[in-house]
Amino acid sequence: MNMTPERFAQLVEIHGSRPERWPADERMAAEAFRHANHQAQALGDEYARLESLLDALPVPAMQGLEQRVLRRAASLTRDSLLDRALDWLVPHSDRLLAWIWRPALVACLPLICGIYMANFFSFGITGQELAWEEELSLLALNDYAEIAE
Repeated sequence: MNMTPERFAQLVEIHGSRPERWPADERMAAEAFRHANHQAQALGDEYARLESLLDALPVPAMQGLEQRVLRRAASLTRDSLLDRALDWLVPHSDRLLAWIWRPALVACLPLICGIYMANFFSFGITGQELAWEEELSLLALNDYAEIAE
């Protein structure tokens, strides 16, 4: 397999400067390319210096980080859609007003849904047009009844 400078740079950027980390099927071609090309040697040396500097950095100890991450992930998966919607509407708070406001909002949701549904249904109530027509016809019949007497 022929190794190009772009592919060698890609291998070094992805896998590092150590040949044992490179893919096995490209390792021989990459090592031969590195020994034959001065730019590839310079690139490999530059990444080797970077890796040694990164290895020399101390890693801070983070006590309980794994447990905190796992607890956070577990709490995110436990919340239902309604809980997440309520948390979005009214965030958690330790104040007294928040403990009163959340149940009041939940109690008002059926009322809001009822008002919304009432806007779309007539429930047997007819419009004003028919009421006026009926009244006019009754007035007209009343006049004829007086004339006949």
